[in-house]
Amino acid sequence: MKDSLLCVFPALTLCPSVFLTPMSGSTEEFFVIGPSDPIVAVLGGDTVLPCRVSPPISAEDMELRWFRSKFSEAVFIYQNRVERNEEQIARYVGRTSLVRDFLAQGEAAVRIQKVQVSDNGLYTCFFRKGGFYEEASLELKVAGVGSAPQVRITGPEEDGVRVVCTSSGWFPKPQVQWRDLSGEKSLAFSETHTQDAEDSSAGNVTCSVLNTVLGQEKAMAIFIPGQHSFLVIGPSEPIVAMLGADTVLPCRVSPAMSVENMEIRWFHSQFSDAVYVYQNGMEQAGEQLVDFKGRAELVKDYITEGRVAVRIHSLRVSDNGMYKCFFKKGSDLEEALLELKVISLGSGPHIFMVGPEDEGIRLKCTGKGWFPQPEIQWADAKGEKIPSLSEDETQDNDGLFQIEASLLVRDSSKTEVSCSMKNPFFGQEQVETIFIPGQCCSFGGQDRSKEGIFRTWNGLDLLGVCF
Repeated sequence: MKDSLLCVFPALTLCPSVFLTPMSGSTEEFFVIGPSDPIVAVLGGDTVLPCRVSPPISAEDMELRWFRSKFSEAVFIYQNRVERNEEQIARYVGRTSLVRDFLAQGEAAVRIQKVQVSDNGLYTCFFRKGGFYEEASLELKVAGVGSAPQVRITGPEEDGVRVVCTSSGWFPKPQVQWRDLSGEKSLAFSETHTQDAEDSSAGNVTCSVLNTVLGQEKAMAIFIPGQHSFLVIGPSEPIVAMLGADTVLPCRVSPAMSVENMEIRWFHSQFSDAVYVYQNGMEQAGEQLVDFKGRAELVKDYITEGRVAVRIHSLRVSDNGMYKCFFKKGSDLEEALLELKVISLGSGPHIFMVGPEDEGIRLKCTGKGWFPQPEIQWADAKGEKIPSLSEDETQDNDGLFQIEASLLVRDSSKTEVSCSMKNPFFGQEQVETIFIPGQCCSFGGQDRSKEGIFRTWNGLDLLGVCF
């Protein structure tokens, strides 16, 4: 660090100013300066962490290092004019690069791609020239805007009507606020964002979710009926169903009453684009979407008790998403929101080697026929996660995902690598493991000095192949 002077102040004694010249043999001195304000990055996007030296001098021949809590656990290292990855934290491998456009003027930055929640927090940038070094602190604030809130009435209670607001995908924890029709804020909500409204509070109630870092807000309103109306209640959880199978979308009225003479409708985004319409005691096909003709029918076993459902046959990817069920009796009308999650467990993962390269062995992991897009993860023999070098995904004409991820194995001690694909809705996981050739290992008492591939389903060995 820089030369320093310790000055002790006894009572009523002044300490004169002293000008220090660099000690004999010291190198050129400088300061390292980072951003004065936190850097805000959107989850999944790219960002840069800049630092510069003062006075401006070339940093091309310096050692540059960005790290988190420990010096040895680096985010990025530049030394001897090249990138060094020996001490790099695994989750940053393949996601960082040096912005060197103004390196000759002493300005440098590390670019982080595909920003993750774990990237949030404090960083230190470190510059060394010869025996002299300096560093500066900087802060990265990762922020993600989640889904629009979904507001639903779960049912009347003794003290009023319970309204629930749900939203996901936010970071950091957002602010949730209820507002009544006049815009007055209400603080009477729990951590699960549930609001109790008195029967007399008929009208719109709005739930808003705010990301305080980005200043972005999403809101949704719901109409609370008066005490002389009825409520429509849908499922409190998403309905999960397999592609190609049948499923039902149920709704009921409260208090329980016959709905035989009501108009009942299920629709997607627009009221007129109906999935199914029941009116005057029969099906009305005039407004039904073409995609649902012949595939939707009413389940009315308990219609006199106010409980009905629409059954959808041969589910497609396009059936995935939000639905509304709508009930109308005279001038009274109500609706409820429900969600259908269509899933498909595709083929794969399949691992194969592209071939050895100068820096290591390149592997590819592929899968197809998945919906929604699966979560893909590489891991070593110890179960430690390894970030992908790259990931590409496409959708076919049926909306199913085909995914390909690549990995460059630089560490020769890694003789076993696995690739897993997981459906985020269903939690079902498929895994394949490859034994990298040229490394001796054994399985079941057999010599495995050549390439081997093993596929598992939730940890159960299904297939073993040795070449």
